[in-house]
Amino acid sequence: MAARLDDAVLPLTNVVFLLLIFFMLAGRLATPSPLGVNPPHSTSPTPADRQGIEISLAADGRVALDDQPIQKDALENAVQQRLQRQPNTPVRLRADAGLPTSRVVKLMDVLRAAGAHRLRLVTQSTQG
Repeated sequence: MAARLDDAVLPLTNVVFLLLIFFMLAGRLATPSPLGVNPPHSTSPTPADRQGIEISLAADGRVALDDQPIQKDALENAVQQRLQRQPNTPVRLRADAGLPTSRVVKLMDVLRAAGAHRLRLVTQSTQG
């Protein structure tokens, strides 16, 4: 009788472990922003291109370059150096929705001065 009970539990155990592995992998696919940036919402049907340089601007003014915190005064030089190596690289700006527009525009001006001609503002979809 004990052997039959073990035979019935084994497939259930396998399914539980497969689900555990699935959720561990799926959880890593959506990495949160290191600064806790919450981009504004939009209804754009086009997903953001993940290629290029990503700049994050948090609500408290902290800045990150490709998920690595950086000082604001060093940002222009760092972006400029990267764009000199790869001139047509797109630059994505992930700014927090709670920021005043003037602060976002100031950072956009800094990025344009660094040579970012393909500048995109990242938003999150309100659909689904």
